[in-house]
Amino acid sequence: MERTDVLVVGGGLVGNALAYYLARAGVDVLLIDRDDVNNAASGRNAGSLHVQLTSSYLDKEAPADAERAVEAMISVLVQSIATWRELSRELDCDVELNVGGGLMVAETDDEMRGLERKAAIERRVGLEVELLGVNEVRAIAPYLGPSIIGAEFCPLEGKVNPLPATPALARGAVRAGARIARHRTLTSFRRESDAIVAETDRGDIRCQRMVCATGAWTDAILNRAGARLPGVSMPQHMNVSEPVEHFMDHLVQHAGGRLTLKQGADGHVIIGGGRPAELDPATGFVRVLRTSIEGNVAIALHVVPRLGHLRIVRTWAGIGFMTDGPPVLGPVPGTEGLYVAVPAGPGCTSGPFSARLLADHLMGKPPALDLAPFTIERFAGI
Repeated sequence: MERTDVLVVGGGLVGNALAYYLARAGVDVLLIDRDDVNNAASGRNAGSLHVQLTSSYLDKEAPADAERAVEAMISVLVQSIATWRELSRELDCDVELNVGGGLMVAETDDEMRGLERKAAIERRVGLEVELLGVNEVRAIAPYLGPSIIGAEFCPLEGKVNPLPATPALARGAVRAGARIARHRTLTSFRRESDAIVAETDRGDIRCQRMVCATGAWTDAILNRAGARLPGVSMPQHMNVSEPVEHFMDHLVQHAGGRLTLKQGADGHVIIGGGRPAELDPATGFVRVLRTSIEGNVAIALHVVPRLGHLRIVRTWAGIGFMTDGPPVLGPVPGTEGLYVAVPAGPGCTSGPFSARLLADHLMGKPPALDLAPFTIERFAGI
């Protein structure tokens, strides 16, 4: 039977970041994944680094009721940008980090009023944001179309390339002493005397602590321990254009529609925004929908007309997972040694810092933020 101190289940951004931080501190870590590193949501997102509340937040009838959760989530997102900046210096490859600021644009007076309400909440919880009128937004983003009448600007937003980032964390973890077992599936687990025994399709693993960093599949695993993690799995699609000369440093979002726009280091324009894709229950694969491609491209052209001459060279889909916004980090009640690690809402943004918070907790160090607002116990009774 294999043995380890910490068994991490899940080879995505959070799992590999957790292995990275633990191994660098001398903890014996084994990470397993039923597939390969970065092969699910962590490698199939658009790489947006969100800090301000997304436009979907404007749809809520009483956002002030959730202000405590907003404060907890934004505190994580702000420190997440600092963590990405550290990793961009530490990792063995360029993760194409660019924190050029984020613009959430508006085309109507109603959308501007929504941004004003949102900005007031964000400022109350300490986030630096600025409302821009039409002339101000044109001055910093001349590429925007004539229908844009204003925007909310957050200087901490930007983008990273998710394709090299997670593998770089995995390599860093291995160099520090972690072990990674690809194509190894957790089938069950049990508490046995002073340890957890994880049963896999390639033999049992005895560990002192086991962390579920499995994103949309976390609830199914925790159910085996009698725990629940309510959330929504969201198959989503993205597009990328052919490369063009660099013209856009910002992460661009829309206050009234599903859109994220940013330009990669190689000139490609990545178009996302959470439009739906379709999960095939028979195969488990996610496929894109023509209606989402057309809708996504249409709003992108409306916001940035100069994209009109570019071709879409690739479109793809992944599965996002959302709970109530803040991360879910810490022990799972009822099973000693079992932990959960789900990042805050924008998982690409918050994944490494969320992992760092839990790593510090597992090592007995005071985390940078109190984990009390992030425990799974907040879902008790749901």
